[in-house]
Amino acid sequence: MNAVHKLDRTTIVLVEDDPQSRASLTSLLEAEGARVVAVEDAETGVEAALNLHPDAVVCDLDLPAMDGFYLIQRLRDYEIRGDHAPTVAVALTGHTDESWRLRSIGEGFQHFMTKPARPEELVALLSDAIDARQSL
Repeated sequence: MNAVHKLDRTTIVLVEDDPQSRASLTSLLEAEGARVVAVEDAETGVEAALNLHPDAVVCDLDLPAMDGFYLIQRLRDYEIRGDHAPTVAVALTGHTDESWRLRSIGEGFQHFMTKPARPEELVALLSDAIDARQSL
């Protein structure tokens, strides 16, 4: 990537059930300076997000038991009830249908990215979105 750490001093909750994808995304984000809390299911992701108040959540949509839509609904409900600023949320999925992107945005994700994630695009998206959130 870049000599400048684009995600320096940020906290990201990564929710991905595939161990290899979780490890590679964690390495990518940590190499850019982020503190990454990587978990494998939506319930643990919700707990991490509610406890840490991260700068961003990157969440796979197809998860065992409860999906990524469950996570975003719980997170947005918590933010509304507690009057917290919305966490940057990126839906990550292998589904390429426009209906998945529309549903993701409608459910509360601000961004949608298909797998495999393109490293430069993911880092740029997170960096720009987190910067915009912090300038509000």
